[in-house]
Amino acid sequence: MAQFDAREQRAVSSEFLRISGIAGPRAITGASEQTLLSSQAAQFIFRAPEGSVVTLGGIDGAALRELVDQAEHVSDDRRALFMQLRSAGDIEAYVEQVIAALAETAMRLWPVWFTDVSFAMCRDDALSRQASGVIARGAAARVPGVSSTWAEAAACLALAGRPARVVGVLPAIELAQLSLAVSRAGLVLVADTSVAADAPSAAALAHALEWIARHSRAAVVVLFARVPPLDSPFDRILYGARRVVADADLGASEPEARESVGSRIWLAPWRGAPHPLSQIEQRLAAMLSNDAELAALFYFNWFVDTVRGTRPKVDLVWINGRLVVELDGYPDHATRRAFIGDRHRDYELALSGYTVLRLANDEVAQDFGRAIEKIRDLVRLRRSQMNQEG
Repeated sequence: MAQFDAREQRAVSSEFLRISGIAGPRAITGASEQTLLSSQAAQFIFRAPEGSVVTLGGIDGAALRELVDQAEHVSDDRRALFMQLRSAGDIEAYVEQVIAALAETAMRLWPVWFTDVSFAMCRDDALSRQASGVIARGAAARVPGVSSTWAEAAACLALAGRPARVVGVLPAIELAQLSLAVSRAGLVLVADTSVAADAPSAAALAHALEWIARHSRAAVVVLFARVPPLDSPFDRILYGARRVVADADLGASEPEARESVGSRIWLAPWRGAPHPLSQIEQRLAAMLSNDAELAALFYFNWFVDTVRGTRPKVDLVWINGRLVVELDGYPDHATRRAFIGDRHRDYELALSGYTVLRLANDEVAQDFGRAIEKIRDLVRLRRSQMNQEG
């Protein structure tokens, strides 16, 4: 694999730090480490330019994902793909982990690739394969960087229910093409290294992250529990490193540790539709759309205005009926901070006239019919209340 020029990386990072204007030189803790308020983290990572490696310490993938999911003022097009890297023996093995995560994400996004190119009309038959080729060539003509050869071959694999791992394609091309398939407007790869950082192959991990940034058409954000010292194997990616700290009004100096999310990979932000990587949201959306009474009532992953001036993002909302449905997974809501935060959100929503229904993911998965009936009962109750109110 080609080596990434450290001077090139430093030049990209310097320009990024100059134009970001987010994290000023507050409380510098080391030669290359500065602090970054948690409220600024989402904007910071989305301003990372293609080809750069940005290092953040003091935060894990679950906590940063929550910040990105709840952030309003970030690009609606550019996506952040969160993944946790496992320990591996060499550069190629780390690159393969990222390619596999991108391919899995692309498969979950299918039949919509390149942000807005739909293959939904195609099936796994000869005529549809020809049609998918036409769509793929059209995408290549409209989206800079897309290879029509790769897109046609990858679409045929997806039609057959197989990951878009085209045989014979070099890793650099796979990285670039899969990144575009996930997001044509740009991608930020967020790599949680809490497991891999202490492996004997730390130097290989550092080189792999640089190589991925150079060839993936994406920015790479590397997460460490603590920013490594400058004399570590990661010295080459520590220029401009930031340590994430909680905002002063949160009453804590460090972000609280979170349990790992259920999914190994996650795409954020996602608004206005069921999340493609959430089987619970996808299945619930399908059942709601097939229900004559409930169809078209709910928005998924939507911001709601409260009388307190906050705008929490909720899982489902019926705006006219002021009904919110939250889908709670145990790993995401089991910490003390999450428990308190959930109830404060419920208080603000109730104060703003919303009824809140919380459904445990396990409960929904075990009995979708019962979950739909709970939603239906509250829809009817809210309609009755609205009629009484005139």
